[in-house]
This record gives sequence, C-alpha cells and structure tokens, in this order.
Amino acid sequence: MLKGFRHLRRVLLAVFALVLVVACGGPSQPVIPEGGRTLATAMGEVIVPQSPQRVVVLAQSALDNALALGVKPIASTYAGFPQRADYGNFPDYLMDKTEGMANIGHASQPNLEAILALQPDLILSNVDDHRASYDLLSQIAPTVLVETHADALSTYAAALGKTEQSEVLIQAFQARIQDFRQQMGDRLNTTEVSVLRFRPNQVRLYMKDSFCGYLLEQVGLPRPPSQDKDKLYETVSLEAIPAMDGDVIFYFQDNPQNSMVEKVTTHPLWKQLNAVQQGRVYPVSFDAWFLGNGILAANAVLDDLFKYLIDAPV
Repeated sequence: MLKGFRHLRRVLLAVFALVLVVACGGPSQPVIPEGGRTLATAMGEVIVPQSPQRVVVLAQSALDNALALGVKPIASTYAGFPQRADYGNFPDYLMDKTEGMANIGHASQPNLEAILALQPDLILSNVDDHRASYDLLSQIAPTVLVETHADALSTYAAALGKTEQSEVLIQAFQARIQDFRQQMGDRLNTTEVSVLRFRPNQVRLYMKDSFCGYLLEQVGLPRPPSQDKDKLYETVSLEAIPAMDGDVIFYFQDNPQNSMVEKVTTHPLWKQLNAVQQGRVYPVSFDAWFLGNGILAANAVLDDLFKYLIDAPV
C-alpha cells in the first residue's frame, strides 16, 4: 500500500511540474536546441535531436540496443521480478557497460520525477510498456516507442542518428546466423529446441512470439509441437513434463534460489525425456534469453547456440 502511494506521489509531482512548465508558456513539444529531424515511430511522427546527448531509456530493449550502437544512456530502468536475489540491478550480460548510469526504477514504474530532473533530450522505450504514459513522457523530452522485435534496433538507431552503425550490427548478426546454419548442416532441420522457464511455483513453455522464440525461428531451428505456436508462452503442470521435451532443452529461471527446477528435474517423468537421457539440457541467462530484446542479447543467445549445438554436440 505504502509503495503504491509513493509511486503515485512521484507521478503527481512530475505531472505538477509539467503543468507548471506549460502554464508558464512552455511548449507542449520540448524545444530541440540543435534543430530536429522528423522520425516515423509506432506513435506517429516525432521530432528528435540531430545528435542526442542526454538519452534516457525505459526498457531493456532500448538499453541493449543503445549500448550496442555506442550510446551510453544517462539513465535506465531495470527489469526483472522482486523474487530475484539481484532485483533492482541492470541485466547481468550488460553489467560491464552500465557502470555510472542512473537507475530510475523498474520498467513498469519509472520514476518520472527523476527523469524530469535529468533533463533528457531523448527518451526511448516500447509500446507495450509505455503507451499509456506516452503523452506525459513526450512533455519531458521527445519520446520514441517501438512496437516489435524486428523494428527495435533500426528505429532506435534512427532516433539516435546511428543508422549506419545499426546496419553494420545487423549484417554482422546475419553473417553469424549463416555461419551457424552452415556448421549445423543437416542437423539444423532435425534439432528441435525446447525452451523452459522455471518460476517459483510454475513452469512455462516459451513459444514463437517470445524473444528467444523469434530468434530460434530466425536461425532456422524447429520447435517441438508443444511449442510451435504463435503465442508467447503456456503454463504447464508436472503432469505435462513430456511436453517439455525436445532434442535439446534450454531453460532459465527467475530466481535460482527459488524455482521449480528441483521439483521438475527430480520427477520420474523428467528422467524419461529424450533430451535428459542424451545429456542435452542447458541452463542459460534469464536476462539475455527472456528480458533481452536487443542485438546484444540476440548475440548472447547465438553464443549459447554455438556453444551447445556446434562446439559441444553429443
């Protein structure tokens, strides 16, 4: 209750500050001191700075891609869930790139008062997380929201004036995919990849609409019938352990200190799975495979595919 009140208070303070700006004759669209560029976004056309210097990101996809493009934001939200031991930290695979950045709260509840105080000249996020607060954010600084996995890097790059750099990143990633496919050879079409998420009280199968599912489809790896669906995930019971099988199983956990891993992996049905019997069950990074949604995370996932399917195949 108290936490909700404090968040509401921060929002109201930020709104009040913005009302003062407008009431004192400030523009409804922030002034772009260097002149601006018009950019087509998921929310319509937005005028962005020629060369933004004070970038704030409100989603991990924006943080990941901005860093990949050589832009270090001045502040970012974090993602994840309260039950994690490292809750409140930036993603594990980006820790070496985020030192000194301001932490402005969880992605679902960014600290608007802190964002306003930072005086950003550009805000980056996505439609799913911040469509509802778009108008308010746009009063603070030009705000660019993206809609899908496919358009995130190119749209963020256009907003940051880094289109050429994004093309280099995309070409390099596509070249890695081609290399992976060639090295897999005939095994590419016959290696079904299962992806599991172990939560404190449930297990989820991740489907084609998830970030990792999207990447596996891009790479060309098939999914088990139970996961070859155009949706994000399905929650399954212990009785549905057979649906978790594949030629290979990758799994990640919200919190290794509190998950269903032990309960599932000691179950008699688990020991009957083909991937288990073949010794092809691999833990991977929750931050990269699930939260990632950026080109650095995509490369981290591809690193795992090379490591477990090319470098050390059974």
